[in-house]
Amino acid sequence: MSRLYSAVDLVAGIIVVFARLVIIVSGIALTVVTTANVVIRYVSTSGGLSFAQELPMLMFPWFIIAGIVMAAHAGGHMAVEWLYDKLDGLARTAALMVANSISVAAFLVLAYQATVVAEIAGAEHSAVLQLPNSIGYYSLSMGAVIVSIVTIAATARVLRLGWEHRLAIKPEEIAL
Repeated sequence: MSRLYSAVDLVAGIIVVFARLVIIVSGIALTVVTTANVVIRYVSTSGGLSFAQELPMLMFPWFIIAGIVMAAHAGGHMAVEWLYDKLDGLARTAALMVANSISVAAFLVLAYQATVVAEIAGAEHSAVLQLPNSIGYYSLSMGAVIVSIVTIAATARVLRLGWEHRLAIKPEEIAL
């Protein structure tokens, strides 16, 4: 059983590193594309970069989902901290398990529904880049599955090591 917990922790760690990378890369790319478009609008008569409106719309969902994954890993997504502070011992752990089970189930339903919508949206393509409009929905679907995985990992950590090993999000300590 210890190997299973270690594997879950390893997978969650890899996911968090990847989420950080997605946030950094997409954040830089969004900033560069938007800035370049503004500069080109002012120095050119062409009206800016033709793809500059579409690219941020394709990248932004990945940026947001990666942030949600990091928050879920740290216990800061859909948190019910006030309830945990009122409970002790087994009741607190049980409340965490119930809350996280509901969260996992909801995110898995969201993943499924986003995939259904993505299949419909895939029939349309963006005007300039000709990419399917399903990309944002697939990012939501994949992100919801990944949030479920890190939520399961966070729950497993508490079950294995105890409440004091639960990652608690502290806004002043959040850094990529």
